[in-house]
Amino acid sequence: MSRLILSLGLTLILSSCAKPPAVSREEHPLPDGVDTARAEPGRRGGVFIQSVPGEPSTFNPLVSEDATSGGFIGLFLDSLTRYNAVTQEIEPGLATRWDIGKDNKTFTFHLRPGVRWSDGAPFSADDVLFTFQAIYDSRYPNRSAFDLSVDGKPFRVEKVDDLTVRIATPEIFAPFLEYVGGVGILPKHRLEAAFRDGTLQKAWNVRAAQYEPQTLVGTGAFRLRSYQPAERIIFEANPHYWRADSAGVRLPYVDFLVTKLVKDINASTLAFATGQTDAEGLSPDNVAWIERFAKRYDFLVHNRGPSPNTGFIWFNQNPGKDAAGKPFVVPHKLAWFTDRRFRQAVSHGIDRDGIVRGVLFGRGLPLWGPETPANKKWYNPNVTQYPYNPARARALLAEAGFRLGEDGKLRDSKGNLVEFTLNSNQENQLRVNMATVFKENMRELGITVNLAFLDFGTFVGKIQDSFDYEAGLLGLTGGGDPAGGMSVFSSKGRLHQWYPNQTSPATPWEARIDELMSLQLRTLDYATRRKYFDEVQKIMSDETPYIYLVTANAYVGLKDRWKNIQIPPLGSLVWNLDELWTVFTP
Repeated sequence: MSRLILSLGLTLILSSCAKPPAVSREEHPLPDGVDTARAEPGRRGGVFIQSVPGEPSTFNPLVSEDATSGGFIGLFLDSLTRYNAVTQEIEPGLATRWDIGKDNKTFTFHLRPGVRWSDGAPFSADDVLFTFQAIYDSRYPNRSAFDLSVDGKPFRVEKVDDLTVRIATPEIFAPFLEYVGGVGILPKHRLEAAFRDGTLQKAWNVRAAQYEPQTLVGTGAFRLRSYQPAERIIFEANPHYWRADSAGVRLPYVDFLVTKLVKDINASTLAFATGQTDAEGLSPDNVAWIERFAKRYDFLVHNRGPSPNTGFIWFNQNPGKDAAGKPFVVPHKLAWFTDRRFRQAVSHGIDRDGIVRGVLFGRGLPLWGPETPANKKWYNPNVTQYPYNPARARALLAEAGFRLGEDGKLRDSKGNLVEFTLNSNQENQLRVNMATVFKENMRELGITVNLAFLDFGTFVGKIQDSFDYEAGLLGLTGGGDPAGGMSVFSSKGRLHQWYPNQTSPATPWEARIDELMSLQLRTLDYATRRKYFDEVQKIMSDETPYIYLVTANAYVGLKDRWKNIQIPPLGSLVWNLDELWTVFTP
């Protein structure tokens, strides 16, 4: 019965768009440089349905800043390299291979021959040069221009021949291949006119996607069929795609990818639980009730293991003052927050196992450092741990001059009551629950914690602009290359939240982290980089500027009918969507 419902739903979705028949991919020969997928050969046909909270803000990678827009852009734009989310390794993309010069700063990319854009035009080195030219053009400020530079100096990009491009970095830059893999190559023949007349940032906006979807041209597995704001986005198989299976069948297998646009994550979760979509990322607190519908709607809930996401508490250690001369943090509290013994005592006073049991329903792990086991390449398991030990916490507090009064309240050496306000974002119920547990844990130590739950935007304003707060509870998405943590670990970083944007390191250990993060960027040797970043993680656990709490397990629900599923510990749930095929086609 569920398959009948699904079939009818798909028919309604697709018929409402007055679609022509699925494009024929047999009319176009495979390119000379076809990439052969290693996955099990499948069968053509079918529709993959997903839902996404919110709307894309653009389809232009030079403008995109949000994950929603970036996800859609990645469906139709390919890069020189590809990231394998399962192995966590860099693989060939539009480049079949690359050579690294003796200076470790020069990369020669050999482009895949015979690749065509989704409109049939040939792809060449000119498109790569055009893309980097657009990125570095001051008329078009974009995030990639920062990522693709070293100390503000851009990469040098030159064409060797139609199928060869050479890119040189000003200094050795370890994450080069990963960062290049994040650059969607743009079609020169479609966008050159907009580049010349200064309107490139206005190209491929949501209006263009809605009324001229055929103008959004890429080399990716899919091309845009239609966009109806607040309703759905439909992509169709790119008939010129450059990948095939081992039997010579051009990928992707599916004919259409349908994305239902919903108002929030709850609506997205409900859509999956009621059989309307094929895949969904699930929060640990939703797993139990969703699994009740698994047999009815033919899906399974898969445990991806520890999430790459970290949750932590930190204290405001910014010694500055506001425009009126008022300290961001009153002096006696700043003295507590900058005392490592105080921070370590607080860490020992947190019942992380209790949080895992009570908040995550057993679906998670205690966390001691900035990376979780999900990041297999970079996770350091040998950081300092702070098991729940109130006696040890009290000993550290006593060592730092704190005393417990007869009233059960903790006071510092000058008689100040130990009390502070912890801020978090009200939209995240798991954080709200964690903050509540933390408050109770601290009460056992005589510490009074007041809770303030704010909307996310207001809270971000406090921690990045006004600095008008005492403590915070948030999280970061970890995983990937250590270079992605520069804004967190660097003393000058905007996400160095306990004391951001320092003119010079406030402590010797922050200076050491700065040194280590610079060193790991300046070598391509993985073992050496790993050694440096292991030390960074150890310092972070020793000094506890972030008091890490837990990491929740990540879950994904997937319809049984889909094959070639490879569930990665990091990244998109369906990162290999071009290889998925279904045993049931409506």
